Amino acid sequence: MSGIVGYIGRHSAQSILLDCLKKLDYRGYDSAGIAVSDLKKIDIRREKGRVEDLEASLQLEPIRPGCLGIGHTRWASHGTPTVSNSHPLSDEEGRFYVVHNGIIENYQQLKKFLISEGHHFQTDTDTEVIPHLLAHFDTGNFEETVRKVIPQLKGAFALALMSTAHPNQIIAVSYDNPLIIGFGQGEAYLSSDIPALLPYTKETYPIKNGEIAILTQTNVEVKTLAGEKIVPEKVTIRWNHDELSLQTYEHFMLKEITEQPEAIKRTLKGRLIESGVAIPEVEAFLEERKLSRFEKITIVGSGTSHHSGMIGKKILETMLDIPVEAAISSEFSFEHGHLNDQQLVIALSQSGETADTISALKEAKKYGAPTIAITNYRKSTLARKSDCLVYTHAGPELAVPATKAYTAQITALILLSIVLTEKTNGPGRKMVPVLLDALHSLADDVEKCLIMTQDAIDQFAQVTNDQEHLFLIGRGLDYVLALEGALKLQEVAYLHADAYAAGEMKHGTMALITPGIPVIALATQQHLRDKAINNIKEIKARDAYVVGITTTGDDEVSAVVDEVLYIPEAHPFLMPILAAIPLQLLAYYAGKVRGYNVDRPRNLAKSLTVE
Repeated sequence: MSGIVGYIGRHSAQSILLDCLKKLDYRGYDSAGIAVSDLKKIDIRREKGRVEDLEASLQLEPIRPGCLGIGHTRWASHGTPTVSNSHPLSDEEGRFYVVHNGIIENYQQLKKFLISEGHHFQTDTDTEVIPHLLAHFDTGNFEETVRKVIPQLKGAFALALMSTAHPNQIIAVSYDNPLIIGFGQGEAYLSSDIPALLPYTKETYPIKNGEIAILTQTNVEVKTLAGEKIVPEKVTIRWNHDELSLQTYEHFMLKEITEQPEAIKRTLKGRLIESGVAIPEVEAFLEERKLSRFEKITIVGSGTSHHSGMIGKKILETMLDIPVEAAISSEFSFEHGHLNDQQLVIALSQSGETADTISALKEAKKYGAPTIAITNYRKSTLARKSDCLVYTHAGPELAVPATKAYTAQITALILLSIVLTEKTNGPGRKMVPVLLDALHSLADDVEKCLIMTQDAIDQFAQVTNDQEHLFLIGRGLDYVLALEGALKLQEVAYLHADAYAAGEMKHGTMALITPGIPVIALATQQHLRDKAINNIKEIKARDAYVVGITTTGDDEVSAVVDEVLYIPEAHPFLMPILAAIPLQLLAYYAGKVRGYNVDRPRNLAKSLTVE
């Protein structure tokens, strides 16, 4: 969740660190800080708030210039957002400095030991035990000291370290938490995420578990904790700078909503072919394991990815006629049922670094279950640890609320369902030709949704300005869509938005319906339309203000609601993609009209790399 950056080279470290931190502020914006070395001394500066607050502080009171340093933007997990809890943190003598992402699970025991040895702590964080351990076990050799301390730490974490005795070095460590080296000409970079590196380099290497990276002005070495040298296999980033800039948009969220037709095209490209669907990596995975049929499929994900998984569940169980479960990642790791090598586990994560989902994947593999990851980052931890990767090609998503990640994941799940149906001779084979035709039109239909609904949603968002409560209802796939719409309104507009299966309203929730309360009624599933209309009538009888979302030409729904938003009609499996567009736009415009930062919602971060 927090963001780590580092730089070593010939240029001003401060300006590069600040620029990189700004590009990572979606990972945390409670506080920020940097440590800069002039090869003789290390100076630090920390401030509560966003990177701009740190930058203003440095302009008012500059620190010593230097050509190497580390930086951090924080999302608080241990200790409130204060200057004292901000990183970089050091031991009480200022010998070692650390920036940290993740959680040190055994920090209480380590802290108790260090206090008994005479150490004094100044913060409420788990991070502070790290510099104290380095100081306590200092061998005089920075690298050796790090090797001695790292095995004592339990948890998932990434670290960048500096030492006053060795002010010309940065040492980086990663354990199940992303930290990437960027290679330049006579310089090197560190970052928790790719976007910070793009203005400077496209040659990268993700540090793996059990590796440490030693950065000096003349060399970058990667070694095992045992000291064996590793030749890093560099990865070239394919994203370009334009994909990471706002261009003409006011916010990244709106930009990324409008990028969904192209994201879907990229996800389908090369996979949706004339003869059907081809995903060579999945086909090779199935052939290698000689899997012709599964006993069960479990789809794990968190937040929006969990909602994508719920859509995938309904599609896969219809196509394959086997049990399919959609599990919340954080629950699956501890509360799953029986697992074996005949049960497929599909893990969904936009970043591929979601700690709960990585833990769920590890749990599945512990029992021998074959695993497929669907993610937007090829070299992410999830991608590396899974048996098979289905890359979504959605492009970078910098707003905290997930939009194109959701629609790209569902698109990938539909492609996967077709491949599995064909390979296992599932009963859904007769549905495949119609579904293929619909997929060919999907990107164009999403584009139509953007054109048809954007202005109307902008106007409806004004209604939410003085509201604190809003309900979304739907049946079948529309209910899952309602859950995702509610989550977006909670994240972005800070509205108390609740989603309900429409038929369940009269079993208790109807007591909350009062005159004028806004309700969004989703009615895109044609086989459930009559039931949905009856549920809408029940709510209208209590004088709620109902906005219906349905397909073009559906006069029956429009006759029973106060306002109606029409979207193109498509295959029922694709409607959760199309109908997501007006809900995403509603969250965006509602957040904007209520005066909130839609790209950086309070208390949230983009990539949740701690459990």
